[in-house]
Amino acid sequence: MTDPSPLFVYQDRLRSGALQPDKGQAEAMARLDDLFRAISAYQGGARPSGLGRLFSRSKNRIAERLKGLYLYGGVGRGKTLLMDMFADVAKPLSSQRFHFHDFMVQAQNAIQHARQAGKSDPIDSAADQLIAAGPVICFDEMEVRDIADAMIIRRLFLALWDRGMILVTTSNRSPDQLYLDGLHRDRFLPFIDDLNTRLDVHEIGSGQDWRKAFLQSVSGWHLQSGPQNEAVHQTLTEIFNHLGGDAEIIAETMCFAGRSLRFDRVAGGVVDTSFDSLCRQPLGVRDYLAMADRFSGLILRDIPVLDDALQNEARRFMWLVDALYDRGRFMIASAQAQVDDLYRGDRWAFEFERTCSRLQEMARFRGINFD
Repeated sequence: MTDPSPLFVYQDRLRSGALQPDKGQAEAMARLDDLFRAISAYQGGARPSGLGRLFSRSKNRIAERLKGLYLYGGVGRGKTLLMDMFADVAKPLSSQRFHFHDFMVQAQNAIQHARQAGKSDPIDSAADQLIAAGPVICFDEMEVRDIADAMIIRRLFLALWDRGMILVTTSNRSPDQLYLDGLHRDRFLPFIDDLNTRLDVHEIGSGQDWRKAFLQSVSGWHLQSGPQNEAVHQTLTEIFNHLGGDAEIIAETMCFAGRSLRFDRVAGGVVDTSFDSLCRQPLGVRDYLAMADRFSGLILRDIPVLDDALQNEARRFMWLVDALYDRGRFMIASAQAQVDDLYRGDRWAFEFERTCSRLQEMARFRGINFD
């Protein structure tokens, strides 16, 4: 039996009913499948480490002849699902799969370590390290907001392309919209030109937003009779499983200025966690913004009634909601009170009115029922 292609896996899921027909997704999958077959043809049938050996012999000959792929489109169009199908099938082709934010953290750390080691060109040294496990690099959710990333990204990616990188990435934005209004964006523009030149840029066209359709069918605010209400917890688990689709449930760790926060349940860009994990920890506005940049949605369990005895926790919750609102994310939550009765203190009473309004507005934007 021949090894499956991404298109074979996609069609198999259509036949099983796990996916529904979608013209935009089918067109994007055709591009992914074409790239997979082109890489396989250059590899000449060798398996696991063959492509790495081929690259070491012919430098970046393959990358010079093959364009990578940049898939972009709105939230809920299935970009991550399609890219993950490609990445899974492409593992024998020495592929690596990263969330873009994670990759840039690794890159910045590698550059810093190279500087400390006295390397003459820290970015070149970092590129050697980052591509060592394989030249086919898959990113989920390319999004550049950090000026530190924006200022080094072109040199880093040119070094990776020079070493034979074939890049497959998803994004909510077209290349021309990346780092829009960012500081010193003029220095970032050549990288946009590189993306448009070196990658096949493809928009996943309008179609059924499967996530939005599902969100419109569920309640966004689940009232608990107690912190361990099993029926509510089971409902949230079912919602998380549906939003995650076929994606594997994994653990992820984020680092915040020397602190780390572990999420035990992440799938399809959605994180399932608790109020205590996010709002009883010493996190700040930038931390919540970084989290909102990383994940497309949040399931937040066990929100207590908030009062002046929990004023720090209440303030963090407000920051969290502001971050999700600012980044256009969604939240589904369980709590011990309705939204407009959640805060019963005096310290943040005025500010919490805006939090309630933003929760309702986020829900309306997604068609989620908060009643």
